[in-house]
Amino acid sequence: MTVFLEKIRQKTLFSAFEPIITEPLELIYLQTVLSQENIPSYIIDPLFEMKAPDSEVPDLIILSGYNVAEDLIIKTARRWRKTFPSARIMVSGVHAQLNREVFQDEAIDYIFFSQSLETYRGFIRSFMRGEAFHRGVDVFYIESDAPGREKGIWVPGEQDILEKAEGIIPDREFFESVKNRTRYIDKKSLALVKGGSGCPYGCSFCYCRLLNSGRYLRPDYEKLMEEINAIDSEHIWIIDDSFLITREDALDFIRASRKSSQNYGAGNACTTGSAGTIGSTKSLIAYLRADFVVENEDLIPELRECGLRDIITGFESPDADTLKSYNKGQSSGIYQNLTEILKREDIELTALFIVDPQYSVRDFIRLFRYIKKLGISLYTLSIMTPLKGTSDYEDKKHMLTASDPGKFDFLHLVLPSRLPKWLFYALFYAGHLRLLKSRRIRNMIRALIFKAKED
Repeated sequence: MTVFLEKIRQKTLFSAFEPIITEPLELIYLQTVLSQENIPSYIIDPLFEMKAPDSEVPDLIILSGYNVAEDLIIKTARRWRKTFPSARIMVSGVHAQLNREVFQDEAIDYIFFSQSLETYRGFIRSFMRGEAFHRGVDVFYIESDAPGREKGIWVPGEQDILEKAEGIIPDREFFESVKNRTRYIDKKSLALVKGGSGCPYGCSFCYCRLLNSGRYLRPDYEKLMEEINAIDSEHIWIIDDSFLITREDALDFIRASRKSSQNYGAGNACTTGSAGTIGSTKSLIAYLRADFVVENEDLIPELRECGLRDIITGFESPDADTLKSYNKGQSSGIYQNLTEILKREDIELTALFIVDPQYSVRDFIRLFRYIKKLGISLYTLSIMTPLKGTSDYEDKKHMLTASDPGKFDFLHLVLPSRLPKWLFYALFYAGHLRLLKSRRIRNMIRALIFKAKED
Protein backbone atom coordinates (compact mmCIF):
# COMPACT_ATOMS: atom_id res chain seq x y z
CA MET A 1 0.00 0.00 0.00
CA THR A 2 1.20 3.51 -0.87
CA VAL A 3 -0.25 6.84 0.24
CA PHE A 4 0.16 10.34 -1.23
CA LEU A 5 -0.45 13.29 1.11
CA GLU A 6 -0.88 16.60 -0.68
CA LYS A 7 -1.03 20.11 0.78
CA ILE A 8 -3.32 22.24 -1.39
CA ARG A 9 -2.22 25.87 -1.23
CA GLN A 10 -4.28 28.69 -2.71
CA LYS A 11 -2.18 31.70 -3.70
CA THR A 12 -3.07 35.08 -2.17
CA LEU A 13 -1.98 38.65 -2.80
CA PHE A 14 0.95 38.17 -0.41
CA SER A 15 2.14 34.86 -1.90
CA ALA A 16 4.91 36.64 -3.79
CA PHE A 17 6.51 37.65 -0.48
CA GLU A 18 5.62 34.63 1.68
CA PRO A 19 6.46 36.33 5.01
CA ILE A 20 5.65 33.07 6.76
CA ILE A 21 6.75 29.69 5.39
CA THR A 22 6.04 26.57 7.45
CA GLU A 23 5.97 22.83 6.97
CA PRO A 24 2.56 21.12 6.45
CA LEU A 25 2.33 19.90 10.04
CA GLU A 26 -1.06 18.20 9.73
CA LEU A 27 0.18 16.01 6.88
CA ILE A 28 3.36 15.26 8.82
CA TYR A 29 1.21 13.96 11.69
CA LEU A 30 -0.70 11.74 9.25
CA GLN A 31 2.54 10.54 7.70
CA THR A 32 3.90 9.72 11.15
CA VAL A 33 0.98 7.37 11.79
CA LEU A 34 1.50 5.77 8.38
CA SER A 35 5.18 5.21 9.21
CA GLN A 36 4.19 3.59 12.50
CA GLU A 37 1.98 1.26 10.47
CA ASN A 38 4.88 0.55 8.06
CA ILE A 39 3.03 2.13 5.12
CA PRO A 40 5.11 4.02 2.52
CA SER A 41 3.92 7.58 1.94
CA TYR A 42 4.96 10.77 0.16
CA ILE A 43 4.16 14.38 1.03
CA ILE A 44 3.41 16.59 -1.96
CA ASP A 45 3.75 20.33 -1.33
CA PRO A 46 4.15 22.92 -4.11
CA LEU A 47 5.59 25.45 -1.64
CA PHE A 48 8.67 23.26 -1.27
CA GLU A 49 8.61 21.81 -4.81
CA MET A 50 7.77 18.39 -3.35
CA LYS A 51 6.18 16.38 -6.18
CA ALA A 52 4.65 12.93 -6.46
CA PRO A 53 7.16 10.24 -7.41
CA ASP A 54 6.71 9.13 -11.02
CA SER A 55 7.32 5.49 -10.22
CA GLU A 56 4.62 5.09 -7.55
CA VAL A 57 0.92 4.31 -7.92
CA PRO A 58 -1.02 5.33 -4.79
CA ASP A 59 -3.76 3.32 -3.16
CA LEU A 60 -4.91 6.31 -1.12
CA ILE A 61 -4.52 10.06 -1.75
CA ILE A 62 -5.13 12.48 1.13
CA LEU A 63 -5.73 16.16 0.36
CA SER A 64 -5.64 18.95 2.92
CA GLY A 65 -6.00 22.73 2.69
CA TYR A 66 -7.50 25.80 4.30
CA ASN A 67 -10.89 27.38 3.55
CA VAL A 68 -9.56 29.41 0.61
CA ALA A 69 -8.49 26.19 -1.13
CA GLU A 70 -11.95 24.60 -1.02
CA ASP A 71 -12.56 24.64 -4.80
CA LEU A 72 -8.94 23.81 -5.55
CA ILE A 73 -9.13 20.72 -3.34
CA ILE A 74 -12.12 19.43 -5.31
CA LYS A 75 -10.41 20.20 -8.64
CA THR A 76 -7.27 18.41 -7.47
CA ALA A 77 -9.33 15.38 -6.40
CA ARG A 78 -10.89 15.21 -9.89
CA ARG A 79 -7.45 15.44 -11.49
CA TRP A 80 -6.12 12.60 -9.32
CA ARG A 81 -9.23 10.55 -10.12
CA LYS A 82 -8.38 10.72 -13.83
CA THR A 83 -4.69 9.96 -13.23
CA PHE A 84 -5.23 7.06 -10.81
CA PRO A 85 -8.81 5.74 -11.28
CA SER A 86 -8.28 2.89 -8.82
CA ALA A 87 -6.98 5.07 -5.98
CA ARG A 88 -9.30 6.21 -3.20
CA ILE A 89 -9.26 9.91 -2.30
CA MET A 90 -9.72 11.47 1.13
CA VAL A 91 -10.08 15.11 2.21
CA SER A 92 -8.91 16.10 5.69
CA GLY A 93 -7.94 19.26 7.59
CA VAL A 94 -9.62 21.83 9.80
CA HIS A 95 -11.83 23.23 7.03
CA ALA A 96 -13.26 19.79 6.33
CA GLN A 97 -13.98 19.23 10.02
CA LEU A 98 -16.75 21.84 10.11
CA ASN A 99 -17.68 21.88 6.42
CA ARG A 100 -17.94 18.24 5.41
CA GLU A 101 -20.87 18.81 3.06
CA VAL A 102 -18.90 20.98 0.60
CA PHE A 103 -16.59 18.07 -0.24
CA GLN A 104 -19.33 15.58 -1.13
CA ASP A 105 -18.10 15.25 -4.68
CA GLU A 106 -17.99 12.06 -6.76
CA ALA A 107 -14.21 12.44 -7.06
CA ILE A 108 -13.87 12.13 -3.27
CA ASP A 109 -14.34 8.88 -1.38
CA TYR A 110 -13.75 9.90 2.23
CA ILE A 111 -13.99 13.03 4.37
CA PHE A 112 -12.01 12.77 7.59
CA PHE A 113 -13.48 15.15 10.18
CA SER A 114 -11.96 13.90 13.43
CA GLN A 115 -9.08 15.49 15.33
CA SER A 116 -8.03 12.07 16.60
CA LEU A 117 -4.96 10.49 15.04
CA GLU A 118 -5.95 7.18 16.63
CA THR A 119 -9.26 7.38 14.76
CA TYR A 120 -7.22 7.99 11.62
CA ARG A 121 -5.08 4.96 12.47
CA GLY A 122 -8.24 2.88 12.81
CA PHE A 123 -9.40 4.04 9.39
CA ILE A 124 -6.04 3.14 7.80
CA ARG A 125 -6.14 -0.35 9.28
CA SER A 126 -9.72 -0.88 8.09
CA PHE A 127 -8.81 0.48 4.66
CA MET A 128 -5.97 -2.04 4.36
CA ARG A 129 -8.35 -4.86 5.28
CA GLY A 130 -10.99 -3.62 2.85
CA GLU A 131 -13.49 -3.07 5.66
CA ALA A 132 -15.95 -0.22 6.17
CA PHE A 133 -15.09 2.43 8.75
CA HIS A 134 -17.66 4.94 9.98
CA ARG A 135 -16.13 6.74 12.97
CA GLY A 136 -14.97 10.25 12.20
CA VAL A 137 -15.12 9.58 8.45
CA ASP A 138 -17.85 10.27 5.89
CA VAL A 139 -17.87 7.66 3.12
CA PHE A 140 -19.11 7.82 -0.46
CA TYR A 141 -20.17 4.41 -1.69
CA ILE A 142 -19.33 4.14 -5.38
CA GLU A 143 -20.47 0.56 -5.34
CA SER A 144 -22.94 -1.33 -3.19
CA ASP A 145 -20.12 -2.57 -0.96
CA ALA A 146 -22.00 -2.55 2.35
CA PRO A 147 -25.24 -4.28 3.36
CA GLY A 148 -28.27 -2.01 3.07
CA ARG A 149 -26.34 0.74 1.26
CA GLU A 150 -27.42 1.99 -2.10
CA LYS A 151 -24.96 2.82 -4.84
CA GLY A 152 -23.67 6.38 -5.04
CA ILE A 153 -24.67 7.85 -1.67
CA TRP A 154 -22.78 9.58 1.13
CA VAL A 155 -22.90 7.84 4.50
CA PRO A 156 -22.00 10.13 7.42
CA GLY A 157 -19.52 8.88 9.97
CA GLU A 158 -20.24 8.68 13.67
CA GLN A 159 -19.40 11.80 15.69
CA ASP A 160 -15.88 11.58 17.05
CA ILE A 161 -14.54 13.75 19.89
CA LEU A 162 -10.95 13.81 21.07
CA GLU A 163 -11.14 13.46 24.85
CA LYS A 164 -7.43 13.62 25.73
CA ALA A 165 -4.04 14.20 24.14
CA GLU A 166 -2.81 11.14 22.27
CA GLY A 167 0.92 11.72 22.69
CA ILE A 168 1.86 11.20 19.04
CA ILE A 169 4.98 13.22 18.22
CA PRO A 170 5.38 14.06 14.53
CA ASP A 171 8.40 12.77 12.68
CA ARG A 172 10.73 15.65 11.76
CA GLU A 173 12.33 14.11 8.67
CA PHE A 174 10.29 16.31 6.30
CA PHE A 175 11.08 19.40 8.38
CA GLU A 176 14.79 18.61 8.27
CA SER A 177 14.62 18.47 4.48
CA VAL A 178 13.01 21.92 4.18
CA LYS A 179 13.91 23.78 7.37
CA ASN A 180 16.39 26.10 5.66
CA ARG A 181 13.44 27.51 3.69
CA THR A 182 11.05 27.97 6.61
CA ARG A 183 10.64 31.30 8.39
CA TYR A 184 8.50 33.60 10.49
CA ILE A 185 9.23 37.08 9.09
CA ASP A 186 12.97 37.39 9.75
CA LYS A 187 13.40 34.24 11.83
CA LYS A 188 14.63 31.31 9.78
CA SER A 189 14.57 27.59 10.40
CA LEU A 190 11.17 27.62 12.07
CA ALA A 191 9.45 24.46 13.32
CA LEU A 192 5.77 24.15 14.20
CA VAL A 193 4.63 22.47 17.42
CA LYS A 194 1.08 21.79 18.59
CA GLY A 195 0.42 21.39 22.30
CA GLY A 196 -3.31 21.63 22.99
CA SER A 197 -6.43 21.57 20.87
CA GLY A 198 -9.19 24.12 20.37
CA CYS A 199 -9.79 27.30 22.36
CA PRO A 200 -11.85 27.91 25.53
CA TYR A 201 -12.80 31.50 24.68
CA GLY A 202 -15.98 32.57 22.90
CA CYS A 203 -14.98 35.12 20.23
CA SER A 204 -17.86 35.13 17.75
CA PHE A 205 -15.65 35.16 14.65
CA CYS A 206 -13.35 32.37 15.82
CA TYR A 207 -13.19 29.08 13.94
CA CYS A 208 -10.79 27.21 16.22
CA ARG A 209 -13.10 27.26 19.24
CA LEU A 210 -15.62 25.13 17.30
CA LEU A 211 -13.21 22.33 16.44
CA ASN A 212 -13.52 19.00 18.27
CA SER A 213 -17.17 19.88 19.02
CA GLY A 214 -15.99 22.84 21.09
CA ARG A 215 -13.97 20.65 23.45
CA TYR A 216 -10.74 22.37 24.58
CA LEU A 217 -7.75 20.19 25.43
CA ARG A 218 -4.97 21.66 27.55
CA PRO A 219 -1.35 20.89 26.59
CA ASP A 220 0.80 18.44 28.53
CA TYR A 221 3.65 20.89 29.11
CA GLU A 222 6.25 18.27 30.04
CA LYS A 223 5.67 16.30 26.83
CA LEU A 224 5.57 19.54 24.89
CA MET A 225 9.00 20.54 26.19
CA GLU A 226 10.37 17.10 25.38
CA GLU A 227 9.18 17.51 21.81
CA ILE A 228 10.59 21.03 21.54
CA ASN A 229 13.97 19.95 22.86
CA ALA A 230 14.21 17.14 20.33
CA ILE A 231 13.80 19.50 17.36
CA ASP A 232 17.00 20.69 15.72
CA SER A 233 15.85 24.28 15.28
CA GLU A 234 16.31 27.48 17.23
CA HIS A 235 12.87 28.92 16.48
CA ILE A 236 9.72 27.07 17.51
CA TRP A 237 6.19 28.28 16.80
CA ILE A 238 3.63 26.84 19.23
CA ILE A 239 0.49 27.08 17.10
CA ASP A 240 -2.15 26.55 19.80
CA ASP A 241 -4.88 29.15 19.36
CA SER A 242 -4.17 30.35 22.92
CA PHE A 243 -1.10 28.76 24.45
CA LEU A 244 -1.45 29.69 28.14
CA ILE A 245 -4.94 30.25 29.50
CA THR A 246 -4.55 30.43 33.29
CA ARG A 247 -1.85 31.31 35.77
CA GLU A 248 -1.57 27.62 36.63
CA ASP A 249 -0.84 26.92 32.95
CA ALA A 250 2.05 29.38 33.07
CA LEU A 251 3.43 27.88 36.29
CA ASP A 252 3.16 24.36 34.85
CA PHE A 253 4.98 25.47 31.71
CA ILE A 254 7.77 27.07 33.76
CA ARG A 255 8.09 23.92 35.89
CA ALA A 256 8.20 21.75 32.77
CA SER A 257 10.88 24.00 31.29
CA ARG A 258 13.01 23.76 34.43
CA LYS A 259 12.61 20.00 34.51
CA SER A 260 13.62 19.70 30.88
CA SER A 261 16.79 21.68 31.60
CA GLN A 262 17.81 18.95 34.03
CA ASN A 263 17.02 16.18 31.54
CA TYR A 264 18.58 17.76 28.45
CA GLY A 265 21.25 20.03 29.85
CA ALA A 266 22.27 23.54 28.94
CA GLY A 267 21.68 24.67 25.39
CA ASN A 268 18.47 22.74 24.94
CA ALA A 269 15.85 24.18 27.24
CA CYS A 270 15.49 26.26 30.40
CA THR A 271 18.78 26.22 32.29
CA THR A 272 19.62 27.57 35.71
CA GLY A 273 21.82 30.65 35.64
CA SER A 274 24.18 32.09 38.25
CA ALA A 275 21.46 34.37 39.57
CA GLY A 276 19.05 31.49 40.02
CA THR A 277 17.07 32.41 36.91
CA ILE A 278 16.37 30.19 33.96
CA GLY A 279 17.36 30.67 30.38
CA SER A 280 16.82 28.99 27.02
CA THR A 281 18.49 28.88 23.64
CA LYS A 282 15.14 28.01 22.06
CA SER A 283 13.19 30.97 20.74
CA LEU A 284 9.46 30.36 21.15
CA ILE A 285 6.59 32.05 19.34
CA ALA A 286 3.10 31.64 20.81
CA TYR A 287 -0.40 33.08 20.79
CA LEU A 288 -1.34 34.78 24.08
CA ARG A 289 -4.28 36.97 25.00
CA ALA A 290 -3.62 40.46 26.31
CA ASP A 291 -5.54 39.87 29.54
CA PHE A 292 -3.38 36.82 30.33
CA VAL A 293 -0.18 38.86 29.95
CA VAL A 294 -1.44 41.81 32.02
CA GLU A 295 -2.95 39.67 34.78
CA ASN A 296 0.24 37.57 35.05
CA GLU A 297 2.75 40.38 34.56
CA ASP A 298 5.01 39.06 37.33
CA LEU A 299 5.49 35.77 35.45
CA ILE A 300 6.44 37.31 32.10
CA PRO A 301 10.19 37.60 32.92
CA GLU A 302 10.27 33.89 33.78
CA LEU A 303 8.36 32.99 30.62
CA ARG A 304 10.88 34.95 28.61
CA GLU A 305 13.74 33.10 30.29
CA CYS A 306 11.97 29.87 29.32
CA GLY A 307 12.24 30.90 25.68
CA LEU A 308 9.14 32.99 24.99
CA ARG A 309 10.54 35.62 22.62
CA ASP A 310 7.53 36.41 20.38
CA ILE A 311 3.86 36.60 21.16
CA ILE A 312 0.98 36.97 18.72
CA THR A 313 -2.04 38.74 20.16
CA GLY A 314 -5.44 39.47 18.69
CA PHE A 315 -6.08 43.20 19.21
CA GLU A 316 -8.96 43.14 16.72
CA SER A 317 -10.02 46.77 17.22
CA PRO A 318 -9.35 49.91 19.27
CA ASP A 319 -13.12 50.36 19.60
CA ALA A 320 -14.72 49.01 22.79
CA ASP A 321 -18.15 48.46 21.20
CA THR A 322 -16.59 46.45 18.37
CA LEU A 323 -14.75 44.22 20.85
CA LYS A 324 -18.00 43.69 22.70
CA SER A 325 -19.78 42.69 19.49
CA TYR A 326 -16.98 40.17 18.86
CA ASN A 327 -17.54 38.74 22.36
CA LYS A 328 -13.83 39.31 22.94
CA GLY A 329 -14.21 39.46 26.71
CA GLN A 330 -11.73 42.29 27.27
CA SER A 331 -11.51 46.05 26.73
CA SER A 332 -9.26 47.93 24.32
CA GLY A 333 -7.64 49.76 27.25
CA ILE A 334 -5.73 46.63 28.19
CA TYR A 335 -3.54 46.78 25.07
CA GLN A 336 -1.58 49.81 26.29
CA ASN A 337 -0.49 47.79 29.33
CA LEU A 338 0.33 44.82 27.14
CA THR A 339 2.65 46.74 24.84
CA GLU A 340 4.44 48.37 27.78
CA ILE A 341 5.02 45.03 29.49
CA LEU A 342 6.37 43.35 26.36
CA LYS A 343 8.69 46.25 25.52
CA ARG A 344 10.06 46.24 29.05
CA GLU A 345 10.67 42.47 28.92
CA ASP A 346 12.11 42.63 25.38
CA ILE A 347 9.48 40.31 23.91
CA GLU A 348 8.49 40.85 20.29
CA LEU A 349 4.82 41.45 19.49
CA THR A 350 2.73 40.71 16.42
CA ALA A 351 -0.63 42.45 16.80
CA LEU A 352 -3.62 41.16 14.82
CA PHE A 353 -6.24 43.72 13.77
CA ILE A 354 -9.59 43.24 12.03
CA VAL A 355 -10.84 45.93 9.64
CA ASP A 356 -14.62 46.02 9.47
CA PRO A 357 -16.22 46.50 6.02
CA GLN A 358 -18.29 49.30 7.59
CA TYR A 359 -15.17 51.33 8.37
CA SER A 360 -15.31 55.00 7.43
CA VAL A 361 -12.26 57.09 6.54
CA ARG A 362 -12.29 58.30 10.13
CA ASP A 363 -12.23 54.68 11.41
CA PHE A 364 -9.19 53.89 9.28
CA ILE A 365 -7.38 56.99 10.51
CA ARG A 366 -8.27 56.14 14.10
CA LEU A 367 -6.82 52.63 13.68
CA PHE A 368 -3.60 53.91 12.12
CA ARG A 369 -3.16 56.49 14.89
CA TYR A 370 -3.81 53.81 17.49
CA ILE A 371 -1.10 51.56 16.06
CA LYS A 372 1.32 54.50 16.03
CA LYS A 373 0.38 55.56 19.56
CA LEU A 374 1.09 52.11 20.98
CA GLY A 375 4.35 51.89 19.04
CA ILE A 376 3.40 48.63 17.36
CA SER A 377 5.91 47.90 14.59
CA LEU A 378 4.72 44.45 13.50
CA TYR A 379 1.03 43.81 12.88
CA THR A 380 -1.47 42.32 10.46
CA LEU A 381 -4.62 43.88 9.05
CA SER A 382 -7.39 41.48 8.10
CA ILE A 383 -10.75 42.34 6.58
CA MET A 384 -13.60 40.95 8.67
CA THR A 385 -14.49 37.71 6.89
CA PRO A 386 -17.18 35.31 8.15
CA LEU A 387 -15.76 31.79 7.98
CA LYS A 388 -17.94 28.98 6.72
CA GLY A 389 -18.81 26.71 9.61
CA THR A 390 -19.23 29.49 12.19
CA SER A 391 -22.46 31.06 13.45
CA ASP A 392 -21.08 34.39 12.27
CA TYR A 393 -21.12 33.03 8.71
CA GLU A 394 -24.70 31.83 9.01
CA ASP A 395 -25.81 35.18 10.46
CA LYS A 396 -24.25 37.11 7.58
CA LYS A 397 -24.72 34.60 4.78
CA HIS A 398 -27.50 36.65 3.18
CA MET A 399 -25.18 39.65 3.00
CA LEU A 400 -22.24 37.98 1.25
CA THR A 401 -21.08 39.62 -1.97
CA ALA A 402 -18.71 36.79 -2.97
CA SER A 403 -18.98 33.02 -3.19
CA ASP A 404 -15.49 32.13 -4.47
CA PRO A 405 -13.65 30.48 -1.52
CA GLY A 406 -10.42 32.10 -2.73
CA LYS A 407 -11.88 35.50 -1.80
CA PHE A 408 -12.28 34.48 1.85
CA ASP A 409 -8.59 35.12 2.56
CA PHE A 410 -9.10 38.16 4.83
CA LEU A 411 -7.71 40.36 2.06
CA HIS A 412 -10.92 40.72 0.03
CA LEU A 413 -14.26 42.29 0.79
CA VAL A 414 -16.94 39.61 0.96
CA LEU A 415 -19.47 41.83 2.73
CA PRO A 416 -20.83 45.21 1.58
CA SER A 417 -18.52 48.10 2.43
CA ARG A 418 -19.54 51.51 3.69
CA LEU A 419 -16.92 53.19 1.50
CA PRO A 420 -16.56 52.74 -2.25
CA LYS A 421 -14.53 49.58 -2.81
CA TRP A 422 -11.62 51.40 -4.43
CA LEU A 423 -11.32 53.75 -1.45
CA PHE A 424 -11.69 50.96 1.11
CA TYR A 425 -8.91 48.94 -0.54
CA ALA A 426 -6.73 52.04 -0.94
CA LEU A 427 -6.92 52.76 2.79
CA PHE A 428 -6.61 49.07 3.73
CA TYR A 429 -3.37 48.58 1.80
CA ALA A 430 -2.06 52.02 2.78
CA GLY A 431 -2.26 50.73 6.34
CA HIS A 432 0.44 48.22 5.49
CA LEU A 433 2.97 50.90 4.52
CA ARG A 434 3.88 51.54 8.13
CA LEU A 435 5.21 47.97 8.25
CA LEU A 436 8.18 49.19 6.18
CA LYS A 437 9.40 50.95 9.34
CA SER A 438 9.64 47.60 11.13
CA ARG A 439 13.20 46.42 11.59
CA ARG A 440 12.09 42.83 11.19
CA ILE A 441 10.20 43.52 7.97
CA ARG A 442 13.19 45.37 6.54
CA ASN A 443 15.45 42.45 7.49
CA MET A 444 13.08 40.07 5.71
CA ILE A 445 12.98 42.23 2.59
CA ARG A 446 16.80 42.49 2.49
CA ALA A 447 17.07 38.72 2.81
CA LEU A 448 14.58 38.23 -0.04
CA ILE A 449 16.48 40.67 -2.27
CA PHE A 450 19.78 38.98 -1.47
CA LYS A 451 18.31 35.55 -2.22
CA ALA A 452 16.85 36.81 -5.52
CA LYS A 453 20.27 38.09 -6.57
CA GLU A 454 21.86 34.75 -5.68
CA ASP A 455 19.26 32.87 -7.74
